[in-house]
Amino acid sequence: MNYPQHLYAVVSVEVSNQHIMIPQDQAMILYVADGEVEVIVDRRTFLVVSDSLLVIQGRNPIQIKVLQGEYQLVRFRNYHLVNEGVRLVYEENPLRFIHEFIRYEGVTQAVVDAFTALQKSEDVYDFQTLLVHIHHAYETYEHTVKQHAFEDVIRYMKMYAHHSLTRELVAKRFGYNANYFSESFKKETGWRFNEFLSHLRLEKAKIELLSSPQTIQEIARNVGYQDSLYLSRKFRQQVGLAPSKFRDHARIENVATLQFTGALLATGLKPSAVLAAYYNVPEVIRPQVETAIQLSNNWLKEDIGWGEQKPDLIIASVFKYPDKSYVRRLEEVAPVVAFEWDTYDRLEEVRMLGKLVRREEQAEAWIQQYENKIIEAQYALRSIFSPGTTVGVYELRNHGRVGIWRSSSRGAYNIYEMLRLQPNSAIEKEVLIPNQGKLIEESELPHYAADEMFVVVHSKEQHHRFFNEVWQSLPAMKRQKVHLLRLEDFWSSEGVALEVQLGIQLDYLLGNRKSDIFL
Repeated sequence: MNYPQHLYAVVSVEVSNQHIMIPQDQAMILYVADGEVEVIVDRRTFLVVSDSLLVIQGRNPIQIKVLQGEYQLVRFRNYHLVNEGVRLVYEENPLRFIHEFIRYEGVTQAVVDAFTALQKSEDVYDFQTLLVHIHHAYETYEHTVKQHAFEDVIRYMKMYAHHSLTRELVAKRFGYNANYFSESFKKETGWRFNEFLSHLRLEKAKIELLSSPQTIQEIARNVGYQDSLYLSRKFRQQVGLAPSKFRDHARIENVATLQFTGALLATGLKPSAVLAAYYNVPEVIRPQVETAIQLSNNWLKEDIGWGEQKPDLIIASVFKYPDKSYVRRLEEVAPVVAFEWDTYDRLEEVRMLGKLVRREEQAEAWIQQYENKIIEAQYALRSIFSPGTTVGVYELRNHGRVGIWRSSSRGAYNIYEMLRLQPNSAIEKEVLIPNQGKLIEESELPHYAADEMFVVVHSKEQHHRFFNEVWQSLPAMKRQKVHLLRLEDFWSSEGVALEVQLGIQLDYLLGNRKSDIFL
């Protein structure tokens, strides 16, 4: 007879707002829907905040302290099958988890529903269902969110830099010993904790100085400093200018863009220098920056010879900016303002840049022009698109895989957000609603296919893939509705790039343009 190698026993399921101590022979799942709970186990402290979950068992008793709100708690024991001579017995095995502990924020609805079912039944089957959902959610969380050990820490610091953050508080928040956290933070990020916190605050101060009429004292308090004198001292140390000098808009004539070039062009201001990479300047807008100095990826090591085009300001993205050595080298050239990349709505980016360079009216005029083109395009498509026609944006990737893009990438903003064209239902559910791109095997493509398919290709050498059985079987291919887009034209979709890309996409949809695989 085959016996299961592992068994669980549910000790209790409860909802509480009380401090408790859990014995050392019990494991636990603790879920905080709304509140803040401190868990101390084996001299390690975890702060479990709203919409967070912790699964753990210590070698010593676990102490739970409620700071606010309440928690849901499942206590359980693990057993494994052992051979004792002529007998098979189940022996307690308290440390049988795949992970040392499981902790993450953003608890899925499936986990919440499993908690509810278990509260009603306290049945081991419902408990195992809960564990399956937790492990599945955690694996997804690890691979898609926690790609870097300190990514969550950095995100948290960016979000709360204007609060009274300390090394000890953040270490406790993420379950680290303070000294270990300090050493690891320096090793992982290249910054000391307080140094990085100061950097984040000054970055926010830069943006407010250039775009807000508030006093320097008010800005100091907004970014986490008590007074303007302390802000001024820190600002001079890092930027080399007093805050009042930095906010002098009259001197911002030459702007170098390492990102957001399309958004800056939408304000009517042409940059004096641009990072020439396609992810900053796609081919379709290159004519608009022909007179700008073209910076290579290694431009910081090159003798540029700025002349009269030396930048008054560098616009960068936080996507690359937190690297300490990169930051310092940029600041040797000119003051820098860095925005979060691929975070804001595309029109909001234009408004932000317009405010930064005091060209709000020009930014709004461009937005109105772009929105008018969208209205005209919708009217033109209404006469030829039948109800239920689906449209999708894809990209050929290496190793026979296909990328499916969310609305912020590869011109998809025009398709999904502005034209409001209908996506394939699987794309809507798995990509657009969670706002997360997806990589699939080419064999899975029929499940995600649309009636009109925009496919980003990296080179003509990839065209042979369209003649395989999977692509040839798609209804869109049979109707010649697979529209090829060059990566160099659609790598970035910011500001004026969107406007030009809209024209290309509309020509395909109206039948005025045909992909060369059909010629």
